[in-house]
Amino acid sequence: MAKIISAFKIVFSETLYIWLALSLSFNLLAIYYFIFSQTTTFKVYFDSNTAFYNWASIISTVLISFLFGLVLTFLIWLGKNKISQNPANLGNGLISGFLGAISTGCPVCGAFLISLLGVGGGLAAFPFQGLEIKVISLGLLSFAVFSSAQTISNKDCAVCQPSKIAIKPFLPAFIGFVLLFFVAYLPVISHKFNFGFTFQRKAQTVASVSSAKTSQINASDILESINPVNGFTTNVSYGNLGPQLLASGAIDFNKMKALYEQAGQPLTPEQVKILTEGSGKKIKITPENSYFLLNFFWALGLANKNVILDEGAMTKYGADQIGNFASTGGWTLGTKPAMEIYSRSEIIKLSPGQQLILEDFADNSYRPCCSNPVSFPDCNHGMAALALGELMASQGASSDQIFEAYKYFNSFWFPQTYLDVATYFKAAEGKNWNEVDNRVVAGKDFSTPQGWQRVRQWLTTNGLLEEAPSGGGGCGV
Repeated sequence: MAKIISAFKIVFSETLYIWLALSLSFNLLAIYYFIFSQTTTFKVYFDSNTAFYNWASIISTVLISFLFGLVLTFLIWLGKNKISQNPANLGNGLISGFLGAISTGCPVCGAFLISLLGVGGGLAAFPFQGLEIKVISLGLLSFAVFSSAQTISNKDCAVCQPSKIAIKPFLPAFIGFVLLFFVAYLPVISHKFNFGFTFQRKAQTVASVSSAKTSQINASDILESINPVNGFTTNVSYGNLGPQLLASGAIDFNKMKALYEQAGQPLTPEQVKILTEGSGKKIKITPENSYFLLNFFWALGLANKNVILDEGAMTKYGADQIGNFASTGGWTLGTKPAMEIYSRSEIIKLSPGQQLILEDFADNSYRPCCSNPVSFPDCNHGMAALALGELMASQGASSDQIFEAYKYFNSFWFPQTYLDVATYFKAAEGKNWNEVDNRVVAGKDFSTPQGWQRVRQWLTTNGLLEEAPSGGGGCGV
């Protein structure tokens, strides 16, 4: 401790290093928050886990950020003063920062970076659901701080006594890589010994759901509200979208016709007309045509040129990786390969104001098959939703109107999910489906796999879980 205090006095006697340490710490904390925001929200986080887990995770994340800033500041000071240092301390600091990143989030949601270790199931796969990773990070960073502090506090020694702790040159690096390997192996250990510990909250029994209120819940009525027999009609028309999609090569009419015949849902005369001649009719989604509209809008979203496809999240792994997503690699109903039609045709042109409306919708709407927003349309439902937003925005719809349409389109494409969600709102808040805020339904708390799972746990606890008829189409053509 004396050496650490001495190192603090030496390094932070210069104000520059105080600001440097704080800047590094707060920047890492900002990165952790960004990662956190990609997988969950604070509401889901606090509702899903015990208070101990929540605060232990938050406090340890802050400490990791502080120690990370301290380690890098010490190392920068040593480098500036041309004092020999062990580069393994930098490596351990970076490993700790990475471990802190993959353990950011909650057991239910997990952290998307964790896939880099080849671990499925997110943080829930670890024995203590990520807390042990944070402890390891804190240990590595503390080790690096102590090692650097020793070097700094001994800088003026003419003849320094050997340290009581003999640290060989490669020992810090060895410790860092061993612990990194250990973290990757933890889920295997947990699975092997059937470790059943959890920090997740048990589903709460909600006292406000009285037997009288429960008796008023009719699954058939709720199903009719989300999947009305007469469908949901938008205020936009097909126009000549079908012929344009055929001309662009996005849809091969014969392939699509054969697909629906094989599925036992042959194209109706009206659908044939929509594809070959166009239609002035308003677009209406029904139980019968939801599968057709899913593929129709998938093709439209894939082919239509838009900045969301050209510069958005689809490009974040590199232009050469765009073709590997389910929404691109999975499209087989065109006359050309998917990447030859990807964002190539100006079928729907948007004004700057309409583009802003589209982006407001796309950035804030999700789907239950994955945790990504519509602005990252990496699956068929995401690409179809993007096309729905583009078409409605181009024909004068507001973002609120697009959110409303999306709520109903999603309900037809994912009937089980939204039967559960609608039942939850009816039981917990006494709201009918048409009264529920469209943005809330489309957001992370209800239209992601994690949000849906929380709803199902709540319904199971209260004896309200019902099965919906299948429908809507899957994640392929």
